[in-house]
Amino acid sequence: MEEKVGIYFYKNILGQNKYIATTCTRSGQGIDMMFSHSVKKFNKKAPKLNLGTYLLIDGEVFKI
Repeated sequence: MEEKVGIYFYKNILGQNKYIATTCTRSGQGIDMMFSHSVKKFNKKAPKLNLGTYLLIDGEVFKI
């Protein structure tokens, strides 16, 4: 499987993308982990007043 890169970000009140972290994986299980264990940690880093936390993988955006 090709290496997949994920970018975590949130949208602030002004609608701007604010990047939190990046990650990469080469397996299907790694992609599952992108959506699961780290979400709580990233939500703690993002301010409470935001428009959601997101994950960008290969041009597709997922709300987490």
